[in-house]
Amino acid sequence: MEKRFDFYGRHLLLNFSGCEADMDDLEQIECDMVRAVGAVGATIVANLQHKFEPCGVSVILMLSESHASIHTYPEYRACFLDIFTCGELDVMPFGEVLEKLWRPKSVSRQLHERFDPAIVKSSQLPLMLRK
Repeated sequence: MEKRFDFYGRHLLLNFSGCEADMDDLEQIECDMVRAVGAVGATIVANLQHKFEPCGVSVILMLSESHASIHTYPEYRACFLDIFTCGELDVMPFGEVLEKLWRPKSVSRQLHERFDPAIVKSSQLPLMLRK
């Protein structure tokens, strides 16, 4: 019998603006992203990064649990970030770590609990969703 995984995950979307960190420093951004993913307890299996001209970077970390990504706009000292993980990992530390490191003046966050009620019964959901 093959192992089955829960059809459930958490998706955190973040917008940072007014960051004190250099949003054009690809090496540092990638290092900070790896650190933030580590705080969640997720496993990085691959990464892809690109530096745009004249400025801006994108980093995508493929996780065994799904993915994390960033797209920066250095001219605004801003970025869009997200992390999605299948299962019950807490994704909030991802944003908390990066917020401490980059010290944005403004932060917008959205947390989406993703599942299909036709597949996942309410009794199978984490307690957080059953309230």
